[in-house]
Amino acid sequence: MFGLYEDEKRDDPYNPNNGSLYVNPFRDGDKSAQDTLTDLYESEFQDYLDRFFPVEQDLIQQMTTGFEGLQQEEIGRAQSAVAKQYAVSRGQQTRRRAGYGLDPSENTQGDFNRSETSAIVAAKNFARERSEQRRIDIISGGLGTVRDRSVLQGVG
Repeated sequence: MFGLYEDEKRDDPYNPNNGSLYVNPFRDGDKSAQDTLTDLYESEFQDYLDRFFPVEQDLIQQMTTGFEGLQQEEIGRAQSAVAKQYAVSRGQQTRRRAGYGLDPSENTQGDFNRSETSAIVAAKNFARERSEQRRIDIISGGLGTVRDRSVLQGVG
């Protein structure tokens, strides 16, 4: 879409920049300031097209077509992090109880499993909500309002 514009600018005999981003500030003539400013604007726009536009298009493409896969990856990372932390905590509790001479398989394992399941569900739900909010923020072009961010962070 913008490739035509770029090709036209490179082939334009009246364009002193020939597609480069360099703007010559030392021009003469009646409209030199106007021509310099025009070249600056065109160079900025070309820089945007070269550097930022492809990244924006990639983000939009990821958020519209590949979102489910990215969301599942994030949910998997959250579940894995909670499971690892509970495994560490379970090992610490078992060693602590063994240090007091108590049987580690007593009634506490059931409570521990229920607690771990609840934490995994909460982590999955939070990851799902956060990835959906990130998707909306990226597609809408903003990061939400200050009020939205403060509510998500638990402030104010």
